[in-house]
Amino acid sequence: MRKKIIISSICLAVALLVAIVVIYSNQQMTVSITVDRTEMTVGTQSGLGIHAQAHGRFVERTVELTPKVDGEVDFNKVGTYTVTITANYKKFKKTETVTYTVKDDIAPWITLLTVDDYYTLPGHQYVEEGFFAMDNYDGDLTDKVVRTEAEDKVTYTVSDAAGNSYKVERIIIYSDPVPPVITLIGEKEITQERRDPYVDQGATAMDNFDGDLTDHIVVEDDVDTTKIGDYSVKYSVFDDFGNHGTETRLVHIIERTRPLGEEAEAEGKVVYLTFDDGPSNYTKKLLNVLDKYDVKATFFVCNGSEELIREEARRGHTVAVHSYTHNYNIYRSLETFHEDFFKMEEKIFNLTGVHTMLFRFPGGSSNTVSRQYCKGIMTVIAEDMTARGYHYFDWNVLSGDANSTPITTEEVYKNVINGISRNKVSVVLQHDRVGYSVDAVEDIIKWGLAHGYKFLPLDETSYEAHQRIAN
Repeated sequence: MRKKIIISSICLAVALLVAIVVIYSNQQMTVSITVDRTEMTVGTQSGLGIHAQAHGRFVERTVELTPKVDGEVDFNKVGTYTVTITANYKKFKKTETVTYTVKDDIAPWITLLTVDDYYTLPGHQYVEEGFFAMDNYDGDLTDKVVRTEAEDKVTYTVSDAAGNSYKVERIIIYSDPVPPVITLIGEKEITQERRDPYVDQGATAMDNFDGDLTDHIVVEDDVDTTKIGDYSVKYSVFDDFGNHGTETRLVHIIERTRPLGEEAEAEGKVVYLTFDDGPSNYTKKLLNVLDKYDVKATFFVCNGSEELIREEARRGHTVAVHSYTHNYNIYRSLETFHEDFFKMEEKIFNLTGVHTMLFRFPGGSSNTVSRQYCKGIMTVIAEDMTARGYHYFDWNVLSGDANSTPITTEEVYKNVINGISRNKVSVVLQHDRVGYSVDAVEDIIKWGLAHGYKFLPLDETSYEAHQRIAN
């Protein structure tokens, strides 16, 4: 029994001791106030981050407190704010004054706008694609952006009111991916009769960077005017960046509605007006007269105005070889003749696009002046050129305009019509470098048309009016 009394007494004493300690500790507390941070970025926080506690001095004990706050902080506005914080626990109290700083320490940003496949031509000023600038606090700062351009880049910088700055760079792409544009002169698709010479009307080429590239156009064609069919003429040009521009013209060769020489000659009363030694200052006038009566003639040309040679072919006349130099020393040998002949033939092709197979010897095939240079040369040349497929033409009507003594326009007219009157098929020799002879052409045509003659240009089937070769 005594043992139980002793144990109970001990337990009571312990309980009493604990009660005394608890009561004492509640009377010995300290209150603390802590703040997470007093500086914050505008617009990024919503609370003050205040914590208050009561702590026992002698006993490990903590009590969380809810403090009272006097004053406000606007987290969305830059500035300095002061608040008073009070925390109470029973008779214990803590008061602190805290200063909060809301600042703008975030830099603005710039967004560069871009256009797909955008480029700047070399040597040209870059044209701005666009940009805008925004700040978390100041808002739109686009009009504050400072833009500097140097070499191959543009630099954009901007600062907000708080002094925060931002910089971004754009690399300028210099390029020229656009090919030059070829524009055809004349129709894109043309139709002409078989055997009529094809005369290319040409094209122009413009490039967005290099400008006029017309002189650099390369023309390829497969036009064969001897055969009915559809052909293409291809134009191409490159700019300095390797961009390739192309264009194509279609040429349709159809059967003739006007008879070829051999067909017309079978019917009789055919006149071939031929003109040697041009072009000259009188050629344009002659072309206009021929156009007036829709008469086509033949021009045996020498080295002269390229524009007039082109014009002769463009107007539908036959352009054939006479001589590049018209110097009789071309008869020194077959080689010297070839050198002169093929030089003129190549020029005609380059100007008209036609490989002519027609020519007239300087002085005609019956000339004797060639004897001074090489005996028998005319026979050799005539056989050689015929074997090559060329056709040489003499004449059977003389106008007299090549006489050493000039004659009148009236005399040229009479010589021609008298000669025509004696022939079924007439190959008339005139010179378009002789003004008074050109002046007679209109009356010759009028007379011929009035008397039922057909005026045709020479072709490979025409009467060649060969004379006897005298050397």
